[in-house]
Parts: sequence; C-alpha cells; structure tokens
Amino acid sequence: MNRTTSTRVTFTRAFRLPGVEDLQPPGTYVVEAEEELLQSVSFPVWQRVATVILLPHRAAVAIEPADLATALALDAGTG
Repeated sequence: MNRTTSTRVTFTRAFRLPGVEDLQPPGTYVVEAEEELLQSVSFPVWQRVATVILLPHRAAVAIEPADLATALALDAGTG
C-alpha cells in the first residue's frame, strides 16, 4: 500500500536545485512525497520512496529531501 502527501513550500528568491539546470523563480511550489507501508513490523510504519517538486513548465522533478531543505535554508538566509 502506498500513499502520497502534498505540501507547499515558498521561496522568496530565485533558487536552484541539484539536477535542475534552470534557475527557478520565487513562488509557492507543491512538493509530493510518496511513501509505502512496511509490512514487516507489527505497527504502521511508512517509508519514503520518492519526493518530487512540481516546477513551472516541467513535469514533476525528483529531488532529495535534504537538497530541498538546503535550498529553503539558503532562501531563508539560514544556510
């Protein structure tokens, strides 16, 4: 069994992500995380299997959560 959760992230400045050539404009972006239910334990445990960000003029782009966190920290001036 899989589930997908969506969140929104906001960049106040243009930003770059590893694996994406173009500089992305500031704005609010949808990030989707796909998780699968692990069957090997006696209580529900979800493991992330994919994370994507929806960019303008592109399909969903796979990203690493750590790369997204770094980009957000740089945007906030804390990275």
